[in-house]
Amino acid sequence: MSLPHYRRLAALILAASGAPACGAASAVDPNLYFGAKGGVMSSDRGGYGDSWNAGGAVGLHFLDFNKGKSRYGSLSGEIELTVPLIKGDVNPSIGKWSAWTVGAFAVYHSPELNNVYFKGKAGAVHRNLSSSPSGIPGTGSSDDPAFGVGVGYRLNRRNSIELEVTVMDTLTFISAGFIF
Repeated sequence: MSLPHYRRLAALILAASGAPACGAASAVDPNLYFGAKGGVMSSDRGGYGDSWNAGGAVGLHFLDFNKGKSRYGSLSGEIELTVPLIKGDVNPSIGKWSAWTVGAFAVYHSPELNNVYFKGKAGAVHRNLSSSPSGIPGTGSSDDPAFGVGVGYRLNRRNSIELEVTVMDTLTFISAGFIF
């Protein structure tokens, strides 16, 4: 088994062992939430195919916009990390690329309508891009503004499913996730 395979296996073991701890922490503080997501990381550079990333988020709900019987949504802070699982192809030469990201966001959640809600987020992302377009490896990193929109479906008081698009400089991350 090669080193990248060991890293993937270690990440899966860490995620599986960390899930019960996240559940216990969110049970203690109902404003704290965790999430897991995965999806396609796309580059707007010509010749770069899609990469597949997975990651997690931790958030803290800190403000409700309530007035009387009306609800206007809520505001949270989130920290999100994504890592590459499958590298994207670089053409016309044979090569690969990948990116990992870590970001901090202010997140607005709309009021729910039949368990469906919308979300918008804005913040900053640090990203590290690795590519080998002609077989010669190279890396670069940058700090960029980022924003995203999404839709969620609340399964129960604590859990929901979300679809989201996050845009940062030359990358777009289209993901599906589970919030617990």
